[in-house]
Amino acid sequence: TIQFSVETHRNASLQIFDITGRLVETLVDGQIGSGFHEIKWDASGMTSGVYFIQLQNGNHLKNQKLLLLK
Repeated sequence: TIQFSVETHRNASLQIFDITGRLVETLVDGQIGSGFHEIKWDASGMTSGVYFIQLQNGNHLKNQKLLLLK
């Protein structure tokens, strides 16, 4: 589960990238309300390793490292 919050209601995208920068999955792409959100990522088809979560909401961009262990 990926948890995040946004301050304003607007277009947002939440994407997962692998260590090489390849887009693995887009979890959110569109309007999202302000406040706290939880998104489930089904990583059953992914291998263990380092991934990056990228959240873009308007002009704000946040990246976070994720370590997937199976």
